[in-house]
Amino acid sequence: MAHRERMVRVEAVPFSYLAQQRPLDWPPPMQQLFQRPEAAEFVWRRLQYVFRLPDPRTLAPGGITLPSEERQLLARFLDQARKLAGTSLISAEDKVQVNIPDAGGPEKVETSFSAPDVTSGFMVLLRQCYAHDEEASFVKTRKVVEHRAHEAGDTATLETSKLWRRAHARLLNQALEELVQEQLVADGKLPAEMEGPDGPRSPVVRAPAAPSELLRTFWYGDQIHWGSQRQALATLGKDRFWAAWWNMYARLAALDLAHIYIGYAVLVERILEAA
Repeated sequence: MAHRERMVRVEAVPFSYLAQQRPLDWPPPMQQLFQRPEAAEFVWRRLQYVFRLPDPRTLAPGGITLPSEERQLLARFLDQARKLAGTSLISAEDKVQVNIPDAGGPEKVETSFSAPDVTSGFMVLLRQCYAHDEEASFVKTRKVVEHRAHEAGDTATLETSKLWRRAHARLLNQALEELVQEQLVADGKLPAEMEGPDGPRSPVVRAPAAPSELLRTFWYGDQIHWGSQRQALATLGKDRFWAAWWNMYARLAALDLAHIYIGYAVLVERILEAA
């Protein structure tokens, strides 16, 4: 008598899904510009859970004065942030699926990424906020804000800007997914250790590299320039799984940073209105 094999289908969600159950502390900035507003809510639940940032719309800058050149710089940063909020990629549903055959064998990797023109266009816009050598980058904008706030004795604006600065620095070094999981451990919602095949280990699932490295690899290996990272990207491309995994994490890193720039741009907008 023939026996039919039983199959069990398992669907899993990351631990960080727990953070999606919490209500938003305040509405996502510039949400009205998003093609898919719920995409902003998904990211901001995570950002608010990890960083506890204040709503930039509530800021009331006082006594700040801006020379014409600095006003232009801040206005440019604000304009770039608005463009980012309205892009297709920031509202896209890019994904990677890995299917492992029941009878063994190599995994099947399927990707659903935004088109190359959409991706590269977004990355170019993002780089203008991200790169230190850009004239209206986040770093240069933040320095103007903090210098003028300090000069005016506007402690609230200065301290708020510093909170965004620290959040930005952490997102350059660690994926938001990692930071959410670490916060879940700190809050007692995840165990500090889990049993693994080689003994106890952290439950935090690590990204394949720091966000800054992920972005550098794809930007200067293909998306913006066929430059210094092209050999590294070519080597990565020899393994379909790792190529897809790095690509997905690079996209997530870009989106998370874009949301930080969009949020900070609202703070900048408040300063421009008051100055």
